[in-house]
Amino acid sequence: MKAQFVILSHVLLQVAEAEEKTAGGLLLTEASKEKPSIGSVIAVGPGPVDEEGNTKPLSISPGNTVLYSKYAGNDFKGSDGSNYIALRASDVMAVLS
Repeated sequence: MKAQFVILSHVLLQVAEAEEKTAGGLLLTEASKEKPSIGSVIAVGPGPVDEEGNTKPLSISPGNTVLYSKYAGNDFKGSDGSNYIALRASDVMAVLS
């Protein structure tokens, strides 16, 4: 059964993998890896509804790679073993592609 994503102003992201090495080439332990703040958009809600009942579409679309606030949203692991995060569209800081 495929899940439906209908929360109005939220997005579902597949979280990018944490870096295994530093820029200088040092290997990182599991405890020292930083939480990634980049992800690929999997699904987008239709957008918030204004006072007149009109939906304002979001400027984010599935397939975009985005930068988001590091401690925003709710993390969870999917049945495929991938890490996902559901967060408000307002927590997305930039669309990278």
